[in-house]
Amino acid sequence: MKAYTKAHSLPADRARALVLARQYVHSPWSGDIAGLIGHLGTLQLDAIQVITRAHLHQLHVRLPRLREAKLTGALESAERERQVFEYWSHAAAYLPVDNYRFARVRMDRIREGQKHWFAKNARLCRFVLDRIRAEGPLKASDFVRAKGGWWSWSEEKKALEQLFHEGELMVSHREGFQKVFDLPERLLPSNVMTSAASETEYGRHLVRSFLRAQGLGREEEISYLRKHDREPVAKAVQAMLKTGELIAVGRELVLSADIESELPAVPRKVRLLSPFDPLVLQRKRLKRLFGFDYQLECYVPGPRRKFGYFCLPILYREGFAGVVDLKADREAGLLRTKALHWREPPGSALLAGYNKALGDFARYHGLAAEGL
Repeated sequence: MKAYTKAHSLPADRARALVLARQYVHSPWSGDIAGLIGHLGTLQLDAIQVITRAHLHQLHVRLPRLREAKLTGALESAERERQVFEYWSHAAAYLPVDNYRFARVRMDRIREGQKHWFAKNARLCRFVLDRIRAEGPLKASDFVRAKGGWWSWSEEKKALEQLFHEGELMVSHREGFQKVFDLPERLLPSNVMTSAASETEYGRHLVRSFLRAQGLGREEEISYLRKHDREPVAKAVQAMLKTGELIAVGRELVLSADIESELPAVPRKVRLLSPFDPLVLQRKRLKRLFGFDYQLECYVPGPRRKFGYFCLPILYREGFAGVVDLKADREAGLLRTKALHWREPPGSALLAGYNKALGDFARYHGLAAEGL
């Protein structure tokens, strides 16, 4: 990638301000949930629920006036109306339904034999697909209950997941956190394009959607955890640089419309972010742009943890002030603080902002913040 040579620069403070503005972490999103997911491009799902589901936490940061129950209801409404659908991005995620044709690219690759987690059992896939075609929406437990917990999948569950990744099945909704599967033709609105985008269209879509949501980034960040997308992204970047849609400042890529756009002042606010928030998800990027070295330690053996099982990054203004390990105690009606670590001793403005953010976060869950 050639660096842009005209009189453009991207100082570190402007780079951070651009990222924060495009992520809507300080200025609330003014539209609805479907529009927000459309802007972000992807809303990651995760099974861990120490406080709340990862996708609800990400939405709360950008729609702070809505409590958890209302956020859940609004998201379920968008899902029922098929404004969003569940599929795979860099991980399991909600995606805007208008992007279905871009998801088809991965679906077709899987159907044609691209490797993922397990080998396909074609006979069993036909069996479960025939049952859903005849009986309507079904989940894995409607076939065989897997023994041994979350990671011990039945063969039927593997078949369902295979068909899901191939696009032969879609997630209708979830019951608890269990996927309920149905046929795409029963779920997709009639106006949705179901043919796969071309590789050229797909690559440009990945570049545009990432930079619209993130403000700036590097080529490898656009194809993060998508090794099969590296080539279409690289080709799209080169083509978009030539047409002027993209500008490269050093290794950073920016949409030309954003390079000198007016940005709002970063407010004196504190936000408690999910470990899966798109602002912090790519840890190397986070360290480069914000100087914040962060790790989610739930995957680290207990004796080796420095900060806590499920520490949340504390965003203050344009930087990160520390991490807090929180846990929702629903029986006691409390949001408990297990540990709090500041990078530097906090001043009065930061402490006041943190206490407000903690209280707001507790109320979002219908809880009281312990100690406030």
